[in-house]
Amino acid sequence: MRFEFFVGLRYLWNTRRTRFLSLITLISVLGIAIGVAALVTVQSVMDGLQNQMKRSILGSKAHLLISTPEETIASWKSIREQLAAIPGVIGVTPIVKTEVIVAADDEVLGGIAYGVDPATVGDVFLLPEQMAHEKSDIRCLAAIGNCPELLSRRLHDPGAAFREERLSSQPRDLPPIVIGKEMARYFHLVPGDVLTVITPIGGGMGPAGPLPLSRTFRLAGTFFSGMYEYDFASVYLTLSDAQSFLSLGDAVSALAVKVTDVYKVDDVARRITERLGSSFVVKTWKELNKSIFNALKMEKIVMFLILAFVVLVASFNIVATLLMLVLGKTREIAMLKALGASNKAVMVLFAFDGIVLGVVGTLLGLVLGYGACVWLDGIKLNFAQDVYYITDLPVEMSAGLFVLVAVAALIVTCAATVYPSRYAARIKPADGLRYE
Repeated sequence: MRFEFFVGLRYLWNTRRTRFLSLITLISVLGIAIGVAALVTVQSVMDGLQNQMKRSILGSKAHLLISTPEETIASWKSIREQLAAIPGVIGVTPIVKTEVIVAADDEVLGGIAYGVDPATVGDVFLLPEQMAHEKSDIRCLAAIGNCPELLSRRLHDPGAAFREERLSSQPRDLPPIVIGKEMARYFHLVPGDVLTVITPIGGGMGPAGPLPLSRTFRLAGTFFSGMYEYDFASVYLTLSDAQSFLSLGDAVSALAVKVTDVYKVDDVARRITERLGSSFVVKTWKELNKSIFNALKMEKIVMFLILAFVVLVASFNIVATLLMLVLGKTREIAMLKALGASNKAVMVLFAFDGIVLGVVGTLLGLVLGYGACVWLDGIKLNFAQDVYYITDLPVEMSAGLFVLVAVAALIVTCAATVYPSRYAARIKPADGLRYE
């Protein structure tokens, strides 16, 4: 072992003469450890929340959306076949999208209506799984008359069937509709109930402008997506009902596409543009949800910088520790230099002490952060579950995050050793031994 490292370790933990300095050394290590642990823990929790939100968004929305500037595609069947043949595409389904007003029991609510093909919607969206979460069935959207949930309701409550057939002013063969869990809670609706959907432009043009059009639907089921805003303001109709409602004929608003790898969606979008030409508008999930993902990314960066200041503040403890060590070892430093130690050797000696403190603190912080993440993962939360839909705290650790935090902490602590070690190297033997 080189004498710089041997002497440095002896200086670092000398409990015989400088017990107070040893306490300061321990506080410095703990300061670095707490800062690193907080940084790892908070970033892992934010990664978990962000990825959970991303999964919810990608489950409710398409990876790619192909439309035209007029938002109407007439020959969509031939285009769907072309899209299905493109490498990387695993699902294509037509959709009709429009803004609507939903009314039930003298209550109204604005929302978005989606016309979907029940046979292919599961190839792109998670609607069948989202309906199954609420014990509903996607088959009810295709044929409400054979819906298991409605048949079970009529079996267990014959009075409901009687009221439905005899007392209701609405016919039994109403078209089906599926709404979000929160919208159903807002209107106090259950499958089999009736609600009205109003579109501001479906009635054509009148003397004063677009005429609204309303149509009555029967609730075939509910879905749960994991996003409060989406469950509160989204409804699903069959594709044929939406086309008839909006007088679109056989046209659709867009084609929704699902890809094998969501992080390579830009490559698939480029292939689609080359295949279909510039007359079509191709948007990826990144563009469709740009604002929310940019906000999450900025929040994560800001939080990282804020917590990095904790490590920065803790590094000043290392500066103070090394300065106190230098001042307390002035005589020893002078003797070393009188015996032939160079300025560089003295500088390395005290820089090594600071690096040891930084390495020990960083390693301890990584261990504490890992333990905190394991403890927090899956912990039950009992606040605002109706808004955030989070019952368990999601924590996602990554090796890249641990390496990044460790490197950042070591850079800060190494920088903190520069001034004290240079100060020690400038001590002259005559000044250190003047009063001896």
